[in-house]
Amino acid sequence: MNTPTAPFRIRPATPADGERVAAMCAALTVEEAAGGVSRFTAEIFRRDGFGPQPAFDCLIAETGGQTVGYALYCDDYDTDHLRRSVYLADLYVETAARGRGLGRALMAAAARAGRESGAHLMMWSVLKTNLPARRFYATVGEEIDDQVETLALGPEFDRLAAAAVPADGIALRTATAADCPLLAHFLNGLFAEIGLEEQLDAAARFSADGFGPNPAFSAVIAEHAGIPAGYALFWPTYHTESAARGGWLSDLYMLPQARRRGIARRLIAEVAARTAAQGGRYLVWLVDADNERARAFYRTLSTEWPNSIPCICADARFQALADSAQA
Repeated sequence: MNTPTAPFRIRPATPADGERVAAMCAALTVEEAAGGVSRFTAEIFRRDGFGPQPAFDCLIAETGGQTVGYALYCDDYDTDHLRRSVYLADLYVETAARGRGLGRALMAAAARAGRESGAHLMMWSVLKTNLPARRFYATVGEEIDDQVETLALGPEFDRLAAAAVPADGIALRTATAADCPLLAHFLNGLFAEIGLEEQLDAAARFSADGFGPNPAFSAVIAEHAGIPAGYALFWPTYHTESAARGGWLSDLYMLPQARRRGIARRLIAEVAARTAAQGGRYLVWLVDADNERARAFYRTLSTEWPNSIPCICADARFQALADSAQA
C-alpha cells in the first residue's frame, strides 16, 4: 500500500525564517564536505536579505507546517546569451523531505520569479563529488564542463582591490548608454576569439539591460592614450558560506593591440575596488578550461576551484521549469 505524499507549499522567506535558513545553510555546508564552515547567521540573513539593498531573494519549502528546504538566488546576467538570468546560490532540502519534488519545486519557483523580472535562464554550481546532486540537476539543466570557476577571496581580493591605482597612460571610466556600440564591438571581438557567433543586436541588448531603470550589470571601459582598449562587465552576487556580498566578473577583454601593457590587470583591480565599495568581499568568474594563457594570468590574481562545475538551464528548459511552478 502506497503512503500518500505529504503536501507542501513554496513561499517567499521572511525575516522570521532567519534561524531555520541559517541552520539549513550550515547543514548544506557539512553535506558538501568542502572543508569550510558556514558563516551565514540568522542576523546576516536578515541584514543582507531584507535591508535597504537586498543582496538576494529566498524561497521556503514547507510541509506539515514545518520548514524543510530553501532556495536562495540573485539577479544575474549572461553575455553569451545577452539575457538577464537568475543565479541559484543555494538549494537545500532536508534529508527526510527528499524524494517528494521539493527541490524541483523550489527551482521552478525561483525560475518563475526570475522570468517575471525578465530572466531567460538560470545558472548554479555543483561539486563534482556530489553525484546525487549532479544526477538531479541533469534533469533540470546541463553542466558546463569546459569552464573553470575562479575566485579571489580574502587576501587575494584585498590585494586586487588595493591595486586599483592610477597608471600612466591608462584611463578607466564607467560605461554609459552611448558606449553600447563600443561594448558590442568588444563583446564580438571576444566571441570571435573563443569561437562564438557574432551578436548583431548586442548594442541594443546592452542598452536595454544595462542602462534602463533596473540595470543588470555595470561596465568599465579602459582607454590607453585616449583610445578605447578593452572593457570589464560585472554585477553583484552573493555567497552564503562566506556570508558575503561579492562581484561576478562576466567579461574581461582587451583588443589585441592593447595587450601586455597591464591594462587587463588594472581593469580587474577596478572591478574589485568597485565591488568592495559596495560591501563586497570577493570576486568570482569563469574561464575556459583550454585557455591556458588566460588561466595562467588569472592564477597570479586568484585561485581556481576545479571541483566546482557551473550549470545552466536555458531556453525551452528554463521556460518549462518556470511554467511548472506551483500557482
